[in-house]
Parts: sequence; C-alpha cells; structure tokens
Amino acid sequence: MSGGAPMPPPPVTGGSSGSAPAVPPIIAPGAASLNSTVDSVPAPHPIPTAAGAPVLIGFLVTFQNEPTGKFWPLRSGRTTLGRAGLDTTPDVALPDASASARHAVMQGDPSTGQAFVEDVGSRNSTFVNEQRLCKGTQRQLHDNDRLRLGSITLVVKLLASS
Repeated sequence: MSGGAPMPPPPVTGGSSGSAPAVPPIIAPGAASLNSTVDSVPAPHPIPTAAGAPVLIGFLVTFQNEPTGKFWPLRSGRTTLGRAGLDTTPDVALPDASASARHAVMQGDPSTGQAFVEDVGSRNSTFVNEQRLCKGTQRQLHDNDRLRLGSITLVVKLLASS
C-alpha cells in the first residue's frame, strides 16, 4: 500500500513455547541496569530555585519589647540590618534608636546554609556572643548565636545547623 497510513510493525513473538512476547527493557541513559544493585545512594542535591531567587536559610528572632517575639527570615544573598528611617529601609528594620541606619550586613550561602555577618561602620558596634566585630570583618554565625546591634539582641536560628 502506498500513500496510505503507515503500517504498524509486526508483533514480536516469544518463541515456540507460546510464552509472552519478548520485549527488551527500556533503560534511561546513565541509569543502572536492571541486573545491578545499588549499595549506596548519593545525597540528594538541593532543589534548584529560580535564577537569583533567595533561599530561606534561617531566622532572626528577638523577644525584647515583643512578648510573643519578632521574627525576620534570613535568606541567601545579602541582608541589610539597621534602623528604618526616612532615607533607609533595611531588610531587617530594628525598632531601636541605638541601631544605626546601616548597622550590619549578613550574607547567606544557599549551598551550605551558612550565614556571615559584618559590621558596616555602625555607631554602637555589632557583637556576636558579646564579642565585638571590627568594621569590615566578617564572622560566621552558628545556630543560637546572639547577635547584638546597639541594644537589640537577635537570636540566630539556622535551618542547616551543624
């Protein structure tokens, strides 16, 4: 027949014993064969996010002047901390006059879940567990660290705590 619909392939027969047809298995490229065993499974990779989308890596929390607590999400990338004012709107706006408008900067690493803080020249300094940070010095933060900016103390809660 020419010009008509294509003909389906002939059926595959299983041999003379009348058993079910022999159909070869389909295996994805790079996959283990059906006859192999897996001794270990590699750790899963983080779920990819949209390009440039920040990833939640933890929280900052304070109970000062907040009986139920005040929480700020800590995301990957750069987070500014300071006092909100007419000319500034930090990511973490601290409700205290002792905090500078641009007090500190945090940097979150989405691949490791680590967070770092740096004082950016604040008037009343930045402290991690009551150790003063020099301007421009980065310090790694750990779960439950106390971060003090002026008279406000924030507790660091990291999702990937070590």
